[in-house]
Amino acid sequence: MLVGTRRHEIMKLLDQKQQVTINELSDLFSVSQMTIRRDLDLLESEGKIQRSHGGAVKVQRYMGANYEQRSSEHPVEKAAIANEAAKHIRDGMSIILDAGTTTAAMVNELERFRNLKVITRDLHIALLLSNEERFGSLDVYCTGGRVSKWAYSMDGIYAERMMASITVDIAFMTCEAVSHDKGAMAWSPVLVGARQNSMKAANTRILLADATKFSYTSLAIFSDLEAFDEIITDDRMDPREIEIFRSSGYALNVVSVK
Repeated sequence: MLVGTRRHEIMKLLDQKQQVTINELSDLFSVSQMTIRRDLDLLESEGKIQRSHGGAVKVQRYMGANYEQRSSEHPVEKAAIANEAAKHIRDGMSIILDAGTTTAAMVNELERFRNLKVITRDLHIALLLSNEERFGSLDVYCTGGRVSKWAYSMDGIYAERMMASITVDIAFMTCEAVSHDKGAMAWSPVLVGARQNSMKAANTRILLADATKFSYTSLAIFSDLEAFDEIITDDRMDPREIEIFRSSGYALNVVSVK
């Protein structure tokens, strides 16, 4: 089989299953494992796959989805991540809640705290926290900026300027994709500045990312993973990927949803 044909067949196989191993590809194509590794190295350099321990997964490029769609996906996992994240909060703290459905899941957790200062660029989060009966002791600030009509968030220079003008105890950050090698990613470069300034404003930075985010790549990198004091995900994450992240020194916290 020609080299190009074999690599094409590897991609076709990844269309049918989430992950392939070097051993199975070597047996399937009757070539050495070293040959398969070279194939995978090239496919990864072309941005078509992401290497995993002993194999590869196909890169799925995240291009954004509307708020209603995202809010209905993996609610149990997001609630578990939000519950774990809230363990870092104490009465009287100042916190940033980045825009996203996982940070929105933290709203219910905030009801038990008093005298928090909450800064967000998420219109949905701001609206929920404006409920005087539930969150009367909270001081809530919403950034300015360009409104994303499909994401209910604000971005651009005014959001960036506000985040650059504050200092907080904790920033709870979200992302559209997570890569072991590349870092935390946003679907658009427009979002990078506000997220980077949010992280600069915080003494502690925590990334909230459900397990599906580790299966995607996206357009714009906004942070190396070393910048986060903790990365909270759920137990659907591939155990081999968990080991890779932890062996690299990343503070990965995997919460159980069972």
